Amino acid sequence: MPAISLRRNLILICVIAILIFCGGELILHNVASTVKNKVADGLLADFTITFPALYYFIIIRPSRASARRLLFVISICLAIAYLVLPAQQKAYILQIRKLSALAELLFIVYAFTKFNKLRLAYNAQKAVLPDPIYNLRLAMANTMGDSLGVKIVASELAVLKYGLFSWKKEQPALANSRSFTTHKDFGYIAIWCILLVAVMVETFAFHLLLLKWSHLAAMIITGLTLYGVIFFIADLSAIIKRKVEINQTTLLLRTGLRWRAIVDIANIQSVNKIINDYNSDDAYLQGGIIKSSGNLLITFKTPVQVDKLYGKSKMVSSILMNIDDYETFAATINIALTPS
Repeated sequence: MPAISLRRNLILICVIAILIFCGGELILHNVASTVKNKVADGLLADFTITFPALYYFIIIRPSRASARRLLFVISICLAIAYLVLPAQQKAYILQIRKLSALAELLFIVYAFTKFNKLRLAYNAQKAVLPDPIYNLRLAMANTMGDSLGVKIVASELAVLKYGLFSWKKEQPALANSRSFTTHKDFGYIAIWCILLVAVMVETFAFHLLLLKWSHLAAMIITGLTLYGVIFFIADLSAIIKRKVEINQTTLLLRTGLRWRAIVDIANIQSVNKIINDYNSDDAYLQGGIIKSSGNLLITFKTPVQVDKLYGKSKMVSSILMNIDDYETFAATINIALTPS
């Protein structure tokens, strides 16, 4: 499925979700009590049948994705329905949940049968490069398919590792390597602190506002925001720890958890310093801390594979990214390229 069509379908399903979930909740709180139960029954049908069916025909079928992801969508819909619908509908939801739980149990059994293959695939990735987060992500994709569920599990593990255990040291991925940070010249820590304060202030104010309307909604939004803060911490922690590394044969390029590329030194064509904004008609990876930013443009003789934790791998011929101490980095590259 073309990327543009997939993006359009994702926007469409998001609009439908907002109309069904938010619109339905708004209607439920404003109808007369005599018809409230009928409206709630209709919303239950929309939550558990209409939206999953639309998701299948708009997202899963056109993209030829695994139908297993529909199970995840149904579980999310049931959870939302249980939180927002009245008590009578909650009893129905629990009955439906028993059926979905059986399907989930079968999926867990299926995943368990794949454990040995997963372990072998993980060890194969580890032999190439000791990078646990990406190795698990790629091993899961190779074993159970590159589905939305795999991406979600891999990203959640990464967030927990770097968000909740941010004080732990990161071991170098390359042996006998020299490392370069990517965040200092850009001033990312200062920007991160400003954004964090802004998020916390706005969340507190929004929480107080929601309390006047619904205690449950206020707690849900606040809980999601706190998880967002953990994600925020994980992003900063990963950017600080996951440095660019280089040894005599290999260059490991990466920006936090967002992407990585393993490059053969001999495949480097040029390294250029970017002072102003960079624009090119040729396709390149925008791999800066802020997507379009960067002071380093590195070009390759043949395309290299860029792995993404939250998306599909792709081949690129050049990468725009941030690097600290560009002059030393460029000199190190030149030394590595010079024949012994």
